[in-house]
Amino acid sequence: MMIRTILLVVHIFLGATWVGGILFVGWGVFPATLHFSLENQRFFLTKLMKWTHYLFSLIGILVILTGVLLGTLFGPLDSLHAILNTRYGHIWLAAFIVGVITLFWGIFVGYREMMIVFSDDFLWHEAKQGNKQPLLIQFIRIALLESFEVVGFIVLIVLMVLF
Repeated sequence: MMIRTILLVVHIFLGATWVGGILFVGWGVFPATLHFSLENQRFFLTKLMKWTHYLFSLIGILVILTGVLLGTLFGPLDSLHAILNTRYGHIWLAAFIVGVITLFWGIFVGYREMMIVFSDDFLWHEAKQGNKQPLLIQFIRIALLESFEVVGFIVLIVLMVLF
């Protein structure tokens, strides 16, 4: 019982770190960089995303792994039958699927698209010359893409409340 409690605390802490960290970068740090010079903004965001990508990817993996352990080894799901035929199993499976999709979206879509924008010399050159519209359009596109990850987090939180 003590191990399950510790695992639950770790799971909640990591989940809050994963969600909170990504939201803080997206809604706190990124808007603040809009006050930087274009060169500093590009440099800072590229470095920040490279570093936080690995950190938040690892944390997301650990959230999913601890969730799997909490539901199976340290929880009531001892068979595929229990997963497929109980309310807890249905919610647990939905949370697992949403968590994996959200993590993969962040790793393979959101991060990739951000790095494409940050490495596109044309967009940044145009912005430096006074034509900021193409860069702003790309920032809006990235924000829309990343909103999928936020929706995933909201769904996960709702599922956790259902437990």
